[in-house]
Amino acid sequence: MRISTLRLLVLHVSARCDQACAHCSLWRANGDSRTEWTLEERLTAIHEAKAAGAEALLLTGGEPLLSADAEPLARRARSLGLSVFVTTNGLGLGKARGWVLDCVDEAVVSLDGPLVAHDASRGKGMFERLRASIVALGRPRPVLTARSVVSALNADVVEQTVDAARELGFDRISFLPLDTRTDAFGGAPEERAQMRPTAAQTRAFDDAVTRLAARGETGRFILEDESALRALARHFGEAGAPAVRCDAPEWSMVVEADGSVRPCFFQPVVGRADAAGIEVFRRSEGFSEALRGLGPANSTCAACVCPKWRGDSRRLTARFAEWVSAGLGRSVA
Repeated sequence: MRISTLRLLVLHVSARCDQACAHCSLWRANGDSRTEWTLEERLTAIHEAKAAGAEALLLTGGEPLLSADAEPLARRARSLGLSVFVTTNGLGLGKARGWVLDCVDEAVVSLDGPLVAHDASRGKGMFERLRASIVALGRPRPVLTARSVVSALNADVVEQTVDAARELGFDRISFLPLDTRTDAFGGAPEERAQMRPTAAQTRAFDDAVTRLAARGETGRFILEDESALRALARHFGEAGAPAVRCDAPEWSMVVEADGSVRPCFFQPVVGRADAAGIEVFRRSEGFSEALRGLGPANSTCAACVCPKWRGDSRRLTARFAEWVSAGLGRSVA
């Protein structure tokens, strides 16, 4: 891969999380906020990204709505003409209603299934807390996209998950296969591997895809089309799925809460951006060398559950979830 014009800044604004999810270990660390970037450093990064050509800011974490910086960052990005997206567990949407309604184009919200499955993954009462938060957000509001990580906890209730997303008022839903091979999501891939769907659950998932396609859900309320959903299930096998075309590290940049930089969410840290600035860092030989090592021959890329392909000349005119959705491997229109 090679460096291209920066289009998306992914900014981790919190290393903390208020849910103890079975498929994620980030909550175990609940990072030391004393090591995090200051608000001024984060605001500077947004200005640098805009100057470098960025069109969009994605606020993530940990749980970004736990950070007091989220609102001023979103408002500054909006004032600069950037699109603003948030990935969140959704519990804080109601409390953050004012600035979310003012600034956010789309919120991608975790949904691990209907009530029983969601609570099995995230803790008792979390489904109803999510419902209450969405109600408190009210309307009109940003696009709400449910994001469901498919694991042994929910692979056999995918139809019910779609129904739950509609019941909760989501505009659409996207599915992501469980990552069992990298140290993303707080490490411990060997623990997550125990949550890989069984062969029987994979067959149930595939049968559900057939029925959802017959209902006209795939490629519509479900962002992935039928073939993409079936491809998703290939990640459940021991050998994994073949690498899918991805060029995200060329045009996006992931900055963690402490200023550490990754080419993408799944790749290792390659340095810090707080000395020279993010664009100088992106154009450095060290970052370029890291990108040259990415692609199908890279073991992390080969196991990736969330590839994104943009192409060199396309703009981020489509809404966030249409290109961030796992497994699509397609260009933005």
